[in-house]
Amino acid sequence: MCLNVYSCIDGYSQKILWLKCAHTNHQPGVITSFFLDCVEDVGGYPATLRTDCGTENTMIAAIQRLVSGRHIYGTSPGNQRIDSWWAFYRRQQSQWWIDVFESLVSSGSFHPGNTHETDCLRFCFMSLIQTHLDNIRRQWNTHRIRPSAGATCPAGVPYELYYLPGAPAADRLIREVQPLADEVLQQDEQPCTCYDDNLEAYLHYLRNFSHLPMPSDTESAIQLYRRLSPFMSDAV
Repeated sequence: MCLNVYSCIDGYSQKILWLKCAHTNHQPGVITSFFLDCVEDVGGYPATLRTDCGTENTMIAAIQRLVSGRHIYGTSPGNQRIDSWWAFYRRQQSQWWIDVFESLVSSGSFHPGNTHETDCLRFCFMSLIQTHLDNIRRQWNTHRIRPSAGATCPAGVPYELYYLPGAPAADRLIREVQPLADEVLQQDEQPCTCYDDNLEAYLHYLRNFSHLPMPSDTESAIQLYRRLSPFMSDAV
């Protein structure tokens, strides 16, 4: 895949704790970085963490068991809170990006499976997509969820519900934890644009040489990709 999107949701308030895009869907270190950044941001570890059985979740499962002993594996459909949110996102937002990338394929500008073109696509779009995801997360966390029959979550604004006194989220964070061993922290891996650092440096050189700005919207990202992608056949 060109880009993968990861998210974590609080089961009580439905507050989105992180919403990130990454270059891979199988490296546990990337998810570990999202998890540990979130722990630092909210000020503690969750009392209980539930994930699906994907290999990308193995490291955060190990950390959670070390901290609290309370980690639950479940099937993706069984993780109802996040699965429901993904259904919402697919209906409302992700189709836009699917259509953009399919248009590049149909025009012959992008060839799925071409690793250099894939890196070039990430170079042009990844920051823009992350900004889009940040906006989606902010909008979701500050919108009001209306009451519905049979709902297992309370109605209200996710951000407010998360910090509500007596709510399960903030009040049950595990704060008194010994620092993680260096061997664990070394597994942390930040998302990258290109697998090859030399190729990323080459793309920056081409962009600067051509006096092209980094994209600020979808159209400028498409134009940048179409200017840079012909050089990918020369990349080694």
